[in-house]
Amino acid sequence: MRGALGKVDGISQIDIKSGDKDFTVHYDAKKIKPADMVGKLVAAGKAGAKVKS
Repeated sequence: MRGALGKVDGISQIDIKSGDKDFTVHYDAKKIKPADMVGKLVAAGKAGAKVKS
């Protein structure tokens, strides 16, 4: 996750617990939208990526 999103403009922090498939992304909604993050994850090979609210 960090590799696909770690240097994306608008993402300030990614919180991942070891061994957990879910993670939290802190982002600036003016710079990036959740759908854009999912697209970047899918492009990086994370085909099942989705946003949970």
